[in-house]
Amino acid sequence: LPIYADLQKGDQTIRLSAGFGGSSTRYDYEPGEQEKVTGGGGAWGGQYLYYVKSSPNIALGADLTSSLNGNGTSDDLLANFHTTARMKSLIGLVVARLSYPRGLARPYIFAGIGGHNSIQTLTATPQIGQTWPGGGTETRTLIDENKTSVALGGGIGIDFYPRENLFFGVELRNLWLAGLNTNNTTALQATGFNAD
Repeated sequence: LPIYADLQKGDQTIRLSAGFGGSSTRYDYEPGEQEKVTGGGGAWGGQYLYYVKSSPNIALGADLTSSLNGNGTSDDLLANFHTTARMKSLIGLVVARLSYPRGLARPYIFAGIGGHNSIQTLTATPQIGQTWPGGGTETRTLIDENKTSVALGGGIGIDFYPRENLFFGVELRNLWLAGLNTNNTTALQATGFNAD
């Protein structure tokens, strides 16, 4: 049977990751229906950990994630308009991680605090037979913001060590990004929509 070295105080790991990202935050305007602020899409990142304690196995480090997402389209978010929503975020966290230190499969949990920079856009085009108040059928931008604010995160995962110095794994994480705008804007109000 293979022998897998335990993670010990003073050990360091570097992780590169790729996966899928999205958002559960929703716009809610009247007249209209609730819809997510972005479509889903690719996400990638990197993480550095330094193990400060062997038992329990605790590490501190830095985590960087880029969630590019994709366009989320809807004919229901704003009544009589076709909308396209997207949010792209870069998130940096200082993280603490508690891991199972030995064996082939090593589950873990982590939490972190840091900041994010997010670009948030919402555009709309009148549906067929409709126009903007005052006329026109062109596409207009209703939200276009670049926000930098606090980010909190946490997650669970499991790493597999086929070799002592190589691992791969799966992870599920959740991030809370402060400062995202789901309220009224001047452009929305001028079109006759208000946050519910």
